[in-house]
Amino acid sequence: MKKFLKSLLRILLVGVVGAEIIGVCFINTLMFQPQRATYDAMTPGYVDIGTNGVRLAAIVLGPRRGKKAVLRCHGNAEDAANTLWALGELAKQGYTVASVDYPGYGLSEGSPDEKGCYRAVHRLYDWLVETRGFSPEDIIVDGFSIGTGAAVELAATRPVGKLVLEASYLSAPRIVTKVRLLPVDPFPSLKRIQDVRCPIVFLHGTDDRIVPFTHGRRLHDLAPQPKRFIEVEGADHNDLVAVYGLDAYFDLFLRDFVRAKNLGVHD
Repeated sequence: MKKFLKSLLRILLVGVVGAEIIGVCFINTLMFQPQRATYDAMTPGYVDIGTNGVRLAAIVLGPRRGKKAVLRCHGNAEDAANTLWALGELAKQGYTVASVDYPGYGLSEGSPDEKGCYRAVHRLYDWLVETRGFSPEDIIVDGFSIGTGAAVELAATRPVGKLVLEASYLSAPRIVTKVRLLPVDPFPSLKRIQDVRCPIVFLHGTDDRIVPFTHGRRLHDLAPQPKRFIEVEGADHNDLVAVYGLDAYFDLFLRDFVRAKNLGVHD
């Protein structure tokens, strides 16, 4: 019996170690679903903000120096153009709206990885400040799905005016594993959210089948004030904005939240 138990333990240990090795080696393949470009370099708003001859594609809509700038961190299976299907309407109201393709997505060169996502959104942030002249407090960072990890990292390390998180998660692997099982833990928003120093709005569908509703709720609980959590009853992952309603969605960007009490009853 002891020999059997020892053999079983060895098999389990080998299985666990093997799973971790596979997870580490293939984490980028598992996390990222690069979107082929839905646009080209002739698309209105296209700009290459890359450096050192490496293309980093972005779409920037609205006035050159709008009332505020919305920096969108797109989700998986999206690119900089089609992620702005709703936010593009804000450009008509005088906002500058911008999104950048992560490396390997859309028209951006390279291969997708966690650090590449961070570099891309930081580069867009710098471009908005240095080239378009926006002050940091006039930049609203908006992240959707996997993009919430990059959005939290940006807001935790750079000054911004507001952070909007749509279908956010604690960390990327925990969407599947629930707890940390791998030696790596990409996009660890649960560790970074406390470093955010601006109002935060969370938007999450109760029927989200990709990023569990509990992730968004838990991340909200970990976040500092001022904050707001909006529970969208019946919304899944990809119909979150449609179910919530466009007018209410736009209000998340149009309203200026100054104090925690202004953020609503779900603090």
